[in-house]
Amino acid sequence: MENWTAQRAAALCAAMGYTLAEFAEYLGLSRSTVAKWNRKTNPRNPGREAQDLLAVALTKASPVVRAQFHRRLGEVPQTRAGSYGETAGDPRMQVVDSATQAEQLANDVAALGSDADLIDYQRAELGRLAVEYVHAPLPGVFADLRHVQNTLTQALRTPQRPSQTHDLMFLAGVTSILLAHASQNLGDHGAALKHLRAAATLATAVDSTALRAWACGSSALFHEWSRQPGVAVADALKGLQYNAGPQTRRRLLAIAARSAARARRPDVARELLARLDEPPERGFTSADSVEDFGGLLSFPMNKKVYYVGGTYALLGDHDNAERFSAQAIRSYEEGLPEERSYGDLALARLDHAHACLGQDNLVGAAASVTQILGLPSAERISQLDEAVTSLRDRARKLAGRQHRAAGELADSLTGYLVGSPRALPSGCA
Repeated sequence: MENWTAQRAAALCAAMGYTLAEFAEYLGLSRSTVAKWNRKTNPRNPGREAQDLLAVALTKASPVVRAQFHRRLGEVPQTRAGSYGETAGDPRMQVVDSATQAEQLANDVAALGSDADLIDYQRAELGRLAVEYVHAPLPGVFADLRHVQNTLTQALRTPQRPSQTHDLMFLAGVTSILLAHASQNLGDHGAALKHLRAAATLATAVDSTALRAWACGSSALFHEWSRQPGVAVADALKGLQYNAGPQTRRRLLAIAARSAARARRPDVARELLARLDEPPERGFTSADSVEDFGGLLSFPMNKKVYYVGGTYALLGDHDNAERFSAQAIRSYEEGLPEERSYGDLALARLDHAHACLGQDNLVGAAASVTQILGLPSAERISQLDEAVTSLRDRARKLAGRQHRAAGELADSLTGYLVGSPRALPSGCA
């Protein structure tokens, strides 16, 4: 019978892949009881009831878990032919023992899960959700992402073949990126950061430079939205150190440029805009495993143009802001429905209106604003509020200089802000 010390109990917990809370729930014990076995100083050995529960848990464990348990303790488990020490002096018994050990190893390997079909399905599902994220209502996409997350988590808690463990962890990392954006867009910044940490951890585990780069870019976006543009610039530039694909590189440069403009660092912003059109350095990959999913996990040329227009608007370069934002609007309007980001399109219209005001073109500004005022409620994303407020304030200043049309524009924008409640935010900005 096993003598269950604190060390042996901790080894079983680790072999089963459980957290302390999960291990306590599995054994039917309180979390505080299990925590006492894992204290760094003066750990307490399991009591009589726990001894029995741990023995049953080890008996019921899979061969792989039992092997991991003994390896963690530096033990050689006994075989049916007896322990190694008992057979060392008997060549015939050594032959039997060796054959038994080989048979057990084969059984353990055969017991490993094989989820090739599941991996292919979840990969396709993530591709579908990444595309839907751009143009479909967020609540339904979020629910589907949670289902993918649960499926991948369950699969990873079952011993898998090494190559399939790698694939499952990569897909879990991609899921974490999407869930991070969804959580941020649903208003929970803390949850978004937890998902980003999971994505970065999984990226390290599978040594994926693409996942690392995307985690850096998403972190930069979240800091930009949280009015920390200086931190956003640093995060985006950090992502550029990884050998990622051209779309990922464009995304990082565009986020860094817009954040630098927002942080009132115009020289840095213009330098980064210039780099957007430079070919990637020699030796860089031609595509990466994240941008291949498409949708939110891609950075097509129309999105690049939208970011450039927004950056010029923040820099006060009205001519370039008008040109690029108008180009982005046309590109989104004429593009395929699945590529038509209603969030980006609405924000590009506001960038265009800002540029028109800067050019003293009240007619052009009013035309762009009219499109915003007529948006269906489901497309009135929360990111619009700050941009609309900024545009209204500029229009009020012009109205103070006897611009009657500017006063009417400011009134219409005020009506938007005090109107119907905003819908859930979009992850497309």
